[in-house]
Amino acid sequence: MTGIISRAMDKVRLLRNSTPKNAERIGDYEREWDRYAENWKIWKKTKYAGLTHVGDEWIEKDAGAASSLNEFQSLIETSFINPYIAAQDDVLEIGVGGGNTSQLLLKHCRNLICADISSEMLKATRNRLGTKRVSYVKLDGLAFTGIKPASADVCFTFATLVHLEPRDIFNYLTLIPTVLKGKRLCILHHANVLSDRGWQLFLREWKDNLMGQRCGAPFSVMTDGIMERFLTHLGYEIILKDTQSLPRDCVWICKAPHSESVSTR
Repeated sequence: MTGIISRAMDKVRLLRNSTPKNAERIGDYEREWDRYAENWKIWKKTKYAGLTHVGDEWIEKDAGAASSLNEFQSLIETSFINPYIAAQDDVLEIGVGGGNTSQLLLKHCRNLICADISSEMLKATRNRLGTKRVSYVKLDGLAFTGIKPASADVCFTFATLVHLEPRDIFNYLTLIPTVLKGKRLCILHHANVLSDRGWQLFLREWKDNLMGQRCGAPFSVMTDGIMERFLTHLGYEIILKDTQSLPRDCVWICKAPHSESVSTR
């Protein structure tokens, strides 16, 4: 395939210079997660009493993954970090939240790039991890400005794509190859509304997310079939599809193409 990733970047620039209405929608993810991080300072004294860090409440219990923080962290480390990430790897994590999975990744990799659309979540992660072997990048949801080309061997994203709409996921998949090097491995977790648990979640949320509006941070209307089409169209090499570890969702292990071979048409 002829590489035309520059066309995607042209569209990104057009979006940035578009109408105020578009600009407002672009900031939706950012506002919601900044607000969540601020509210958590109150919640940690009430419904999350006993937890130290924002995001440690995300143990994917409803996804069928775990019933405690320790169980969730053990699942992530055993199934999605240990088999794929080596001590010499530089890792990019997209959507770090409060650093729950970040602190697990840091135990296994050489350097960690923490990228998030929320300044408040990045601040929380920095307070948790510090800056030794860790760098922080504020994303705008459209481009990977601030992440150096060919700077990571592995891209890891967990409990983030579950909140992104399919077009935003596709956009990220066009960008990931530009920042990878070496083994170019990706660990990608997303929602699947075709699973039994995913469908029940869709039925609980759909009425609150009509007319193109998002209420809070709903789960996306995404499926494993759509993701497979995205990956194969863009030239990703699928290594593993896992719908068992988190029965509501889907996790892919795949190798990203070189950026010059990515076609967005």
